[in-house]
Amino acid sequence: MTATLTIETFPNEAAADYIRGKAVADPTNFGNLPAQLKQRAFAVAGIEQMDALRRIRDAVAKLPEGASWDEAKREIASEISPYVGGDDDSKRTTASRARAEFLLRTHGFQAYAVARHQQQMETARDFPYWKYETVGDSRVRAGHAALDGKVLRADDPWWNTHYPPWDWGCRCIVVALDEEDAQEIGISTRAEMPTPQRSGTFMFDPTDASIDIDALNASRDEPDMRLFANMCRSATVQAAGRKPATMWELMLDQKMQKTARAEGSRTDTDGRERAVVRDYITGKKIAEATGDERGVKIEVPEDTTVCTLHTHPKGDNTPSPADLLFGHNIGSKVDYIAAGKQLRRWQWLKTPTPEVAKRIQAFDADNNAGTIDINDYNEFLRRLVTDGYIKMEELP
Repeated sequence: MTATLTIETFPNEAAADYIRGKAVADPTNFGNLPAQLKQRAFAVAGIEQMDALRRIRDAVAKLPEGASWDEAKREIASEISPYVGGDDDSKRTTASRARAEFLLRTHGFQAYAVARHQQQMETARDFPYWKYETVGDSRVRAGHAALDGKVLRADDPWWNTHYPPWDWGCRCIVVALDEEDAQEIGISTRAEMPTPQRSGTFMFDPTDASIDIDALNASRDEPDMRLFANMCRSATVQAAGRKPATMWELMLDQKMQKTARAEGSRTDTDGRERAVVRDYITGKKIAEATGDERGVKIEVPEDTTVCTLHTHPKGDNTPSPADLLFGHNIGSKVDYIAAGKQLRRWQWLKTPTPEVAKRIQAFDADNNAGTIDINDYNEFLRRLVTDGYIKMEELP
């Protein structure tokens, strides 16, 4: 049985959300973005006005919201018209229509691809193979034609660089297959897959957030880094197997996962807890410490919003009472707890009542004395989640 997903212009809420979730950027800031983030931003050459860019972006989003191609193109061209072609009405009309067509193809096709990719990841258990298909006309480029009909496992990293549209103007699609259909067509290995080069700096990966925060902090001054990070926080994306999140949250998750592997390995060896504190606004490391089984002591700069990573020995990544108190007292935006290969992200959502705070302090005293009732404490944590005080998520 074959699961076919097309790129026709049909209403698609996920595709519309992807477009509206793009961060608007003037051409200068867009040009300074790493290639991996350019697909998460929206810019139009020659237009620096943020309000105009937002209107144009939202007009593109109307395509997957149900507008026809011609309707969306007319609205976008109307918004672009004042900024192109000078005083010549004919040139302005031609230029604005051409730019509108380009924006629809680039951002619209990417959005449909992201929505399709999410669907295919959700059904990958039943359809674990993907087949590459071109539209089959005379405009298909040789590099794309070489991929037509190729079948590869859905979880193969090859798709990270060649899931369409992986190049400018790419009109190809991916079709999901079950085991039987894949075997009948013939399954390729990664070594057998062609790897055609893309044009220029084009970059598209529907789940990509692989940008190193420390490298960015080292290469940028603080105001520039804050501007960059703010753009990332305004772009909502959805990685495979994850709930919707901002690009910044995914980047922090990746950095903390890498840090957790290194620090967690040391904790597994010597049984001592570690803590790493980062500036939540820029991701820059501002403090770290090593302690014993009773926790660690660190100092946080005043007026700084932070996120923290704790390592726990003995394979338990449940927030301890001391973790709850620490995260609340320093106003941590988000906390990560690593134990072995498990990483949990949690955060306070609202201020605890005096009664809740008193319970946490009592649990902390019992924990230090070695008399804590673990079942009682776990039930208390469950109620904190249910009542909306904290939220927790296991990271893959």
